[in-house]
Order: sequence, then C-alpha cells, then structure tokens
Amino acid sequence: MIACSSVARPVAIAAGSLLAMAVAMTALCAGATNPPAPGPPAGYDLVLSFADEFDGRGLDRARWTTAYADRPSTRATIEQRTLAGNRERQVYVDPAYLGLGIDPFEVRHGILTIRAKPMDAATRAAIVRELDQFPAARRAAPALREVAYTSGLISTRGRFNQRYGYFETRARWSAGKGLWPAFWMLPEGGGWPPEIDILEAHGDKPITYHSIHSNRAETATRQAQVDDPQQFHRYGALWLPDRVAFYIDGRPVASLPSTPDLAMPMYLLLNLAVGGYWPGDPTPDVKFPATMQIDYVRAWRFRAAAGRAEGSAAQLAERAGDRHPQQREHRRMAQGEPHR
Repeated sequence: MIACSSVARPVAIAAGSLLAMAVAMTALCAGATNPPAPGPPAGYDLVLSFADEFDGRGLDRARWTTAYADRPSTRATIEQRTLAGNRERQVYVDPAYLGLGIDPFEVRHGILTIRAKPMDAATRAAIVRELDQFPAARRAAPALREVAYTSGLISTRGRFNQRYGYFETRARWSAGKGLWPAFWMLPEGGGWPPEIDILEAHGDKPITYHSIHSNRAETATRQAQVDDPQQFHRYGALWLPDRVAFYIDGRPVASLPSTPDLAMPMYLLLNLAVGGYWPGDPTPDVKFPATMQIDYVRAWRFRAAAGRAEGSAAQLAERAGDRHPQQREHRRMAQGEPHR
C-alpha cells in the first residue's frame, strides 16, 4: 500500500523512473483527497434542466423572483418578505420594495452575494407605514413590527419547478449567531408543508441540517459536519420517489424517506435569514453586513418520461446497472446503516 504524505523521504531510484513515479503519486494522492466532481452522483440517467452561473451583470429576473409572492406579477408586501411564524428578524428586500431602492444582491466575478444588514431609520419607518395600512387583524402580528434587518431571497417560483432529480449549489456564508442560510424547495402549487430542506445552517455552528417537512409524517432532520462553512462547499440533494439523499461536496451525508405529499413539482429558494426562534437573534459581536455567497445553482431531471422518475431508488439503480459505489453507499444509508 502506498501512503500519500506531505513529508518527503529520500528514495534510491533510477533517475529515468523518477518523473514517472512522481506523476503516478500525484494522481493517486489527488484521487484520495479531492471530492467527486460537481453534479449528480454517477449511475442515474439525468440531464441538466436549470442552471444559473451568475455570470451576468446582475440578478437574472427571468430566472428568479425575490419574495414569497404567489406569482411573479404579484406585488409582495412585508407579509411575503419574512416568515413571521418563525419570528425571523429580516425583511427580504429588492430595489422596488416601498421605493427604498435597497438592493441586497450583487453579481460579480461569477458570484451572487446576498447581504444582510441592520435597517436604518428610514427603512424601518417605511415598513411601519406599510403595516399601518393593513387591516387590524393582519397588522397585529408582533413579529412583523420586530423586524430589524434587510436581506435577500431568490426563488424560482413561476419560472422553474421540477419533480424528482438532483439539485445542487456551491455556497458559503458569514460566521455569526443568528445567521440562517438555506437552500430549499416548496410546492409550485402553493401550500405548506411539504418542504425539502437541501441545506440549512446556523452561522455559529459547523453543522448543516437536512430535512423533510410533511403532512403525512413528523418532520425528519439529519445533521452533518462541514469543514469550515465560511469556505465554498457544494450542497446537493438527490430526490427520488422513495427518498431524498443529501450530499456535501459530492459525498452522501444523509438520507430520509420520502412521503406521498412530496410527489409534486417544487421550486427552489435560497436565502439568508436573520434571527428567529431556531437560530436565535444576532449577538453584538456579529459583523454586518453578513453575506451568503452563491457560485451557482443547478438542477438535473431524469431523462426518461420528460423528467418523471418512476420506481424506487433500488429500481432506478438496477436500471443503471449499480456500477457505482456512490449508489451502493446511498442504499446502505437508506437501509439505516451508518455512513463512514
């Protein structure tokens, strides 16, 4: 067995063979340390169905909307720009919101940056005026008056949705308590649950959370350790008819059984929330503006039947010949065996 090591050791070897051995060792060690290539796990018949590489001059409005509004043409109020039920402290803004001209999005050098920062007095006053125009029952929600930060959300609702496939982003985020980045999916037809959380994280923990919310079963969540989430990593989910497998840097980290109410087209969301019951509110040492940076967002659909993946994970693997260790690892996890 040849061990990859950063320590050089003298070796008696013919000069003519030295270069060949160096090349071989480089390739071997690279294979031992480098993560799998971007994209879906091998062995599934998938084709690219959506991609934004953020190579333009700004956010592509043909691909993204910037609130929870039902359709792209719907004017979004504060009620569609935060989740008051979570007591989140941010409002997801865009330049058109209340005429404030606040743009939390910057596209530069192929990276989308979402910035979260404390509200100034003028922004808070404009939001209070908006709330005062609501009927009494709607403006009574205390969480809507407790918002204190602006941030950004991007959503493909009304632009792209899909049932089953593989979904991946490459992202990183600022450190700090109360920061809550997410990459998730909701039903195109509206309603909640179901929900697939491909990635959720807290800025003060080296942990990611991967969940399924359902009307048919209790919420299921798995945790995974991630090395230095302030550096870029790839976060993905393989959504099959009978389960969802979650990946970090191309390696499987969790698998959850699917539920019947998941079997519908869903759209993608990415956002940087601030505060709330779950992560807690930011502490004074958190540095603002805080950021979530996104290198790309991509999706793949199953080639057969216009993207409909019929059959279980095991049946799909059998059709592909089960030639790939990643798929075998996925099925071990599906059967409850620990991942190593």
